[in-house]
Amino acid sequence: MPALPLASERSSARLAADHMAASSAPEPAGRPRSNSLEGSHGVVIAGSYEGGLHGWRLGEASTGELTFSFAAHDGCCRCVAASEKTLLSGGDDEKIRVYSLRSGRQVGELSQHKGTVTGLAWCGAKHAVSASADGTLAVWRASDWVCVHVFGGHKGEIRALAPHPSGRMCLTAGADRTLRLWDLVEGRCAFITRTKGEASRVFWASDGSCYGVVLGSRIEVRGVEDNGVLADVAVGAAVIDARFLDGAPFVAACDGSGALSVFSADDGDLVWRRKRRGAKTPGRVKALTCARLAAGAAADDDAFAAADAAALGAWAAASAILAATSTGAVETWRPGGGGGDDDDAEPDAAAAGVNARLTCLAAAPARRAAAPAVAKPVAKPAAAKPPPAAKPPKAAKPPKAAKRTAEAAARPAASRKGDLKAKLKKRKRANSGGSK
Repeated sequence: MPALPLASERSSARLAADHMAASSAPEPAGRPRSNSLEGSHGVVIAGSYEGGLHGWRLGEASTGELTFSFAAHDGCCRCVAASEKTLLSGGDDEKIRVYSLRSGRQVGELSQHKGTVTGLAWCGAKHAVSASADGTLAVWRASDWVCVHVFGGHKGEIRALAPHPSGRMCLTAGADRTLRLWDLVEGRCAFITRTKGEASRVFWASDGSCYGVVLGSRIEVRGVEDNGVLADVAVGAAVIDARFLDGAPFVAACDGSGALSVFSADDGDLVWRRKRRGAKTPGRVKALTCARLAAGAAADDDAFAAADAAALGAWAAASAILAATSTGAVETWRPGGGGGDDDDAEPDAAAAGVNARLTCLAAAPARRAAAPAVAKPVAKPAAAKPPPAAKPPKAAKPPKAAKRTAEAAARPAASRKGDLKAKLKKRKRANSGGSK
């Protein structure tokens, strides 16, 4: 992801001292005892109306055991967002809390907004965005949790946000009946359009080619080229939550009648539907997300040539819809097998519930395993070179005194006698000069 604008470095990120080191911070009541919140295939986290955070490990085919449950906010927890390592939550107390999924502990608290935190999402791995009832959109740098930019423009509450898959843009829907597309790289509003009614949800397709807008009991799928409506989906009841299925041309929705539905994003036709209100599935679905589970192989692009029941079944072979309910349960649904409209339909699996009214849901993928080290080929040993021939030792130089003695001995005797006479004469002259 390109660098986001750093026009206004803010010190509003109020991190706990030393990031609340796990070795020194006491563990609050209800905090998980395990050192990690991660599951073999990730973890699904739900926030509740009572302000709690609840997490379940993802297993081979469904949500698994409840791994943590604790109070996180004063008031309702409105939104959660999760990456492989970090969990974010926001609520009515105007705070954003940061948790490590590896250690299972809170590592920070962010204070920027002056109203309820209504939306949270990750923009790649290095930045996150948050929306608030104060009408602002904040961009956070994950390395030190500094708020690097704040966008303002909505006249009223921001109801929903959705970052583009590229991480370069973010779409927001406001109570002022406008959709605004923010350029996170340039730090400006790139596009504004009005809606026919208040939008409660916005969401992008995985490839970023289109986006969805929830308007009461309708969902509009719009293209990015001309913002034209590609499909107008009539759900039949007030839509509570909706999203694209990951990597597939389908839109999943839950509504006030208690039904779960999947529609074609190409033409808006109903592909699959189940009514879940009844004795077996009490309460309503409040939030949806998708998870990749291990059962089955991923469908290839050819499987989605037509957005029909067969293509939906191919998607459900490896993935599932996770639904958070108002009764505290998280259900696993694998859509497929035709339209149907069964009353009191049962989910494919249901995790152990909690005594709370769930409001929001997010799935954190499992950490990618490190690539196995590739063994380097062993180099062939080089041929041994023959040792160099030994050089003859140099003759030792004689000392200077011995050299002079040897030279004197080599001279003839007559020459030595003449030298002695010359020395005596020189000494005699010197003595006679000194006596004068």
